Amino acid sequence: MNTQTSRLQDLVQVLDKKRPVVIQVHDFPDHDAVAAGFALSRLLENRDFSASLCYSGRIQSASLEEAVETFNIPLVPSTSLAINQNTQIILVDGFIGNKNVTELEGSVVGLIDHHNPPEKPECPFFDIRPHYGSCSTMVYEYFQESGDELSIEVATSLLMGLMMDTAFMTRGVTEHDMKAFSELFFLGDWERGSRMLKNSLSLIDLGVFREAINSCEVAGDFAFVPIQKECSPEVTALTADFFLGLREIRFVVVLVPDREEYRISVRSEDLERPSDVIIRKALRGIGYGGGHVHMGGGNIPRDLFPGQQTLRNRFLVALGMEEKEASGSTSE
Repeated sequence: MNTQTSRLQDLVQVLDKKRPVVIQVHDFPDHDAVAAGFALSRLLENRDFSASLCYSGRIQSASLEEAVETFNIPLVPSTSLAINQNTQIILVDGFIGNKNVTELEGSVVGLIDHHNPPEKPECPFFDIRPHYGSCSTMVYEYFQESGDELSIEVATSLLMGLMMDTAFMTRGVTEHDMKAFSELFFLGDWERGSRMLKNSLSLIDLGVFREAINSCEVAGDFAFVPIQKECSPEVTALTADFFLGLREIRFVVVLVPDREEYRISVRSEDLERPSDVIIRKALRGIGYGGGHVHMGGGNIPRDLFPGQQTLRNRFLVALGMEEKEASGSTSE
């Protein structure tokens, strides 16, 4: 069904113009999910569909909030929409059954994602490309295939989504992402988009980094970083990237509390120890996780949290590290 030249046409063919369409991004969305959903909504509007863009949870990124306001992205909470059994849902940057995708009333007719789902989707249309660095790249290719013109707002949003998910084109980049980046760079507002992403931290976040440095435990090339302060996923991700920048470290796990659960951010520079595989092994039976080779994330409900040291040991086991390495760890 999903050929290289007609993916957007395939999606349109399974949609009914007489029924409302809702584009749903994953809960607590990030730049990539929102940008891809925003761009897809414009493509559908160009084909006379009325498509709403929604999320569940809350927006936890200051730079994403700024982007939504600056580019007039019509992103709304799912609770503000009149979603019913007649609603057609398209999931973007998430898959059916994942813990970070709230199940909404209606029928899922489409799925666009760059993560590997645990099983093949059963919806009429799906486009899954785990080898891509971002969903923004995927939807940008929809524009190329269709010949539709991109507005500067859509182009800048896609550029930001691509940059965010690839750590400014340094992680998980394919030739598709590089081509999209080189073209979006000139179609969008590069200066404004990069400023929003680079200036996403605040002075109040310095305490998180100070605590992270003091609490870091190192075993071999593995850094386990438990943080007691609640912080946004954006700060958590930047903390993980910071530790991965240390020349001795090749695998990082950052742990932070988040209301009724604990949130985990994982980074890997070792292709033989992919983030998504390791986090699933470590959280088996107590939580859930996923992602890509170089980056991943997960959550553990508070009532199932085994404690910091037990969780650290679970990652050591998942990484195949010897106990003597664990016993020789140091706190920085």
